[in-house]
Amino acid sequence: MRKYIKIINTANNTDLYVKLLQGTYVFLFIIFLMNAFTVDILVAPPALALLRVPSNLRAIGEILNAPWTQGLRIYHIFLLVIAILASLNLLGLSHLDNPIWRTTCKISSFFGFFILWSILIFFALPFILTGIKFDPTYLRISLIYVSITFILLLVDIATFAMAEEFHQGKIRK
Repeated sequence: MRKYIKIINTANNTDLYVKLLQGTYVFLFIIFLMNAFTVDILVAPPALALLRVPSNLRAIGEILNAPWTQGLRIYHIFLLVIAILASLNLLGLSHLDNPIWRTTCKISSFFGFFILWSILIFFALPFILTGIKFDPTYLRISLIYVSITFILLLVDIATFAMAEEFHQGKIRK
């Protein structure tokens, strides 16, 4: 932790890390929009199946005795909440000097951590549950979505750490 604080302690590095995090949020937003547009509008359903709504929702729903439409609804709610939290994080990173936005950034990152952690566990269920044989396609899809969620979780943790370090006065812009 001390090495981390020493690295981001200078104003130039702080600006760089904030810009990198902002760029990461914008890049991920553009990638997700392009994915949604390409997969849902331009390409017919059998193609790019791995990038569509996770098809393992149906299999996991059967295991948990829940209809897959309920899992799909929860998935869409999680996507909406993540989009809102990511927007708040991006706005908070843009205005770290303002205590209200800094606090908003910390709170949204804090809640984002728990939401992304629960999504990570949900997509990792095929790897966690034992005694159930999953289709290899479902395992590949789960691995892709676990990886994406893990990256989002790391970005969220980095956002929280930056806002917290800035709040404690260890770094200044």
